[in-house]
Amino acid sequence: MKKIQSELPIFFETAHAELASALEMLAACKGTYSPKQAFGYFMHAKDEYNHARSFFKMLSKRGKKASIKKARDFRFTPPSLITKGYISNKGFLIDTMKFKDFIAFVYTNELLAKSSFENILILVGHGTEEGKTITKIMADELRHHGMAKKFFLNHYPALQPWQLMIYRLRETIHNKGRKLYDANIKILDRLLTPIYKSMAYLAGTMARKLNLNEFKRKGKNLMNISSNSIL
Repeated sequence: MKKIQSELPIFFETAHAELASALEMLAACKGTYSPKQAFGYFMHAKDEYNHARSFFKMLSKRGKKASIKKARDFRFTPPSLITKGYISNKGFLIDTMKFKDFIAFVYTNELLAKSSFENILILVGHGTEEGKTITKIMADELRHHGMAKKFFLNHYPALQPWQLMIYRLRETIHNKGRKLYDANIKILDRLLTPIYKSMAYLAGTMARKLNLNEFKRKGKNLMNISSNSIL
């Protein structure tokens, strides 16, 4: 059970990341006027949707083995893609980034994703069915990375490969920052939830002690009401 509980957040976050990537690539597909680019973005989006489906399946498998209370914490809701920072509430990346930065973003994040999947592969085991699925996903991510790199260097030949490493470093820091933010939110939730519940309890206790008869004004001379009345 302890192993299941430690695996749930891993598959939960990874499924979010893959689904967000699918939506980003679909948005890029709809936003381009080049049929060749549109096809490439669409196939990329299709791969990411399939990846997300695989990780949600792995998540569901583990959720069924966990307690109901624990499983509820890892139930997917679409708004969580925004609240967790996987998709910006300001719009899709293709709309908010320069095209060069967008391609560099895809290049770096596909490689970072492959590195994350290597750790998950160790977790599930190379010889398992899940391991085979993750191995295939890793091959897809490496292919996406290679295509983005080729496209980037063909369209921006003045930039050197080492400059792409700067993009990668920036995205690595960004990803770590998002994880830190999520961890801080969880800590604050643990700290503030007891305070919220205590305040709600006190408010409820006070409300039960109120004399609601004082609110009945019909037939009353308001001038005769006690100065201590809530009215």
